[in-house]
Amino acid sequence: MKIRRIIAAFALMLLAFGAAAQDRPKIGIVNGARIQNESVPAQRVLEALKKEFAPREKLILDLQKEIAAAREKFEKEAKTLPPAELKTRGGAIAAMMQRSDQMAVALGEDLEQRKSEELAKIVNEANLVIKAIAEAGKFDLILQQAIYGSASIDITNQVLKELAKRAGSARDSGK
Repeated sequence: MKIRRIIAAFALMLLAFGAAAQDRPKIGIVNGARIQNESVPAQRVLEALKKEFAPREKLILDLQKEIAAAREKFEKEAKTLPPAELKTRGGAIAAMMQRSDQMAVALGEDLEQRKSEELAKIVNEANLVIKAIAEAGKFDLILQQAIYGSASIDITNQVLKELAKRAGSARDSGK
């Protein structure tokens, strides 16, 4: 009789642990860096930005080639030029170099600003996708910044797939 009570108590305890395990929160993590680097929308943004800024980059490269040619010519002719001409050409080359540097800095700043704007749009879209996945999967908590998370709770691949689907449907509807 005593053994039956022990077995019954043990069975009840197992049932209680099973019920408690079902009440555990469902948690997922998302690697935000992977979303910004690997997602289809991020790749498209980077391609579009390259195309958008390519003309300005070409201007800078052309100017740098012009500077290199002017410096080479200046160095070859420096020994035969009068001091006034040396000063004039040297000043012109310095001005071209300064203009090139200013153009490069402006390009970098503009590119970073546009990249930030576009990545903010991707983050907003990713947040919508994450929320949809959380609701569909009945998640209690999704974290985007985690020091560690096991692969079993990482839903980054799901988010990347959904972003790719949405990017594909957005491209198809744009045609």
